[in-house]
Amino acid sequence: MKPVNPATFLHPTLRWRPLVRGNYPPEIADWIADNGSLTQRLQRLGRFHVIPQRQIIAPPRAEEARLLGLAPRRAALIREVLLYLDDTPVVFARSVLPLASLRGRNRILGHMARRSLGAELFKAPRAQRERVWTANANISEIPAIDAPQCFGRQSLFRKRGKPLLVAEFFLPALFNRD
Repeated sequence: MKPVNPATFLHPTLRWRPLVRGNYPPEIADWIADNGSLTQRLQRLGRFHVIPQRQIIAPPRAEEARLLGLAPRRAALIREVLLYLDDTPVVFARSVLPLASLRGRNRILGHMARRSLGAELFKAPRAQRERVWTANANISEIPAIDAPQCFGRQSLFRKRGKPLLVAEFFLPALFNRD
């Protein structure tokens, strides 16, 4: 798959709301509220792999910077990937990692390539998920995905005391598996 311009993946005014259990269709509710490792859960369902779409150092969106406590226009590592089960994309993920969070033993988080960030977050010392928000997003611009609308969650993690954001959008193919 050729790299694409994910700037069009998510509408810039995507509205995240605090997680409120019970506000989601039954097939998504358990995924949205799960505090465990999404990577580990997906690995139990089939052949899991990560296909990077974009990784750049750039200022995050204003709301992302605010949630991370970053000054306006401060750069962060932004990583966007598709998570696959077998040959089907089932999750689109966007991670925002402030450069200050990528120092010392956290440096590995900036060098994941085709590996899952989630696998590293749940290794000891395990990252702490502090807050979770949800949204209904339009991500129809991602190539090979027929998902005009999908539910997503965004989590604020701390790994070794350093903040990072991970947004995961659950694609309809995840729920349409045989």
